[in-house]
Amino acid sequence: MTKLNRRKFISLTGAAAVTAATAPRLSFSADIYGDNILVFVFQRGGIDGLSFMAPMNGHADRARYETLRTNGTMIPSADLQATANGWGLHPAAAPLIDLWTDQKLAIVQATGLMTPNRSHFEAERYIELGTPGNRFTASGWLTRHLQTATNLPPTLVLPAVVTESTIRLSLLNEPSAVTLRYPSDFDLETGFSDYEELQETALFDMYSQGGSELDVAGAQALTALSIVAAINWGAYVPDNGAVYPTRPDNPAYLTSFAEEMKIMATLIKEDVGLRVAATDIGGWDTHSGQGNAFGGGFFDNVKDLSESLLAFMTDLDVPSPVSGKTWADRTTVLVFSEFGRRVFDNADAGTDHGSGNNMLALGGGVNGGRLFGNFLGLAQANLFQNADVYTTTDFRTVFSECLLKRFHNNQLWQIFPGYSAEAYQPLGVFSGSLIQPDFNDPEIIFRSGLE
Repeated sequence: MTKLNRRKFISLTGAAAVTAATAPRLSFSADIYGDNILVFVFQRGGIDGLSFMAPMNGHADRARYETLRTNGTMIPSADLQATANGWGLHPAAAPLIDLWTDQKLAIVQATGLMTPNRSHFEAERYIELGTPGNRFTASGWLTRHLQTATNLPPTLVLPAVVTESTIRLSLLNEPSAVTLRYPSDFDLETGFSDYEELQETALFDMYSQGGSELDVAGAQALTALSIVAAINWGAYVPDNGAVYPTRPDNPAYLTSFAEEMKIMATLIKEDVGLRVAATDIGGWDTHSGQGNAFGGGFFDNVKDLSESLLAFMTDLDVPSPVSGKTWADRTTVLVFSEFGRRVFDNADAGTDHGSGNNMLALGGGVNGGRLFGNFLGLAQANLFQNADVYTTTDFRTVFSECLLKRFHNNQLWQIFPGYSAEAYQPLGVFSGSLIQPDFNDPEIIFRSGLE
């Protein structure tokens, strides 16, 4: 791509704010919470939560777990990585133990949709839109967070990035969201460098003349092109010796997920104004041949997830422009799937669609080294429809607590329409100064007992 020259690049600041190595630096928010960064990782396919974290010897449900998992998915207790309360992580998740020990990883059990839905399509939409029961919501929950936050700096060009080829539903209808799966392809792609320069000039002249939403969005897109092109992606070296995992079949290349997390880390440390990032890691729909043992599909996927998350957090553990904080301090990662799997495995050595599942919270402001949520157990009487882990925590509870404590956005009635004050029962997953949630409910003070 031919980069915009400095005159045009800086001129664009009249229509959209910029930040990069070749432009003025970002002005930070007066509210330090407005400078924090949220990364949302979606585990598409429905990860088997009882394989990712299973009861160990001594846990009240260990015998039931072994009885339910007789077709090849049971993990021996000695192979599990101990966390707390008799639970252990999958052996391939061993890299996460470092984050757990450093109190930078918390796990919420038995969370999900309060009205379970075993359809990938439906459950994914409900979670990414943040509106269970309404799959026609016009925007995603991350979009509504950005649109209602009052403490974001006024000069942001790349506030939202998806390291995939298409915008995800969590950022549906967010005009600033950029897809950046392959930075080298983030280009006008005319095939003729001279024509690209002419096209950029024409677009610049057109967008710089007006102040409409289209003009601002167009100027923002041009500036984003220049920012991405200004980064020397090939020269990037992760900090603190962080090692992103490579493909088992070709160690010369990173895994797709590792590559996406490395792109995020680069953007964060380049200080381009990123505030929200989203990405996926798929391959969790394991109806047959799940492969929990070394070399199996589930094992490899958990290993990729765990090594990539550890590398990402290690890479970010260097000072940021916010006084006294590292990039890792400022970054919170939520990892979730559309649903869990059945508590029992099937005759094909796999697991079928279930309900309640684990959610991971990593990084800044996380009360790590702890398990949260109410796991009812594996006794048949405590299962949903005699088959699933019972969902006891609405996923919006964890998302809401994160937004309140880590980002000081209390507009829950707009971010999660239909979610009520009665339903919000925070678990203490996150630290941060208290801020009163706003459910747009004038009667709430009286329902609390105040006359």
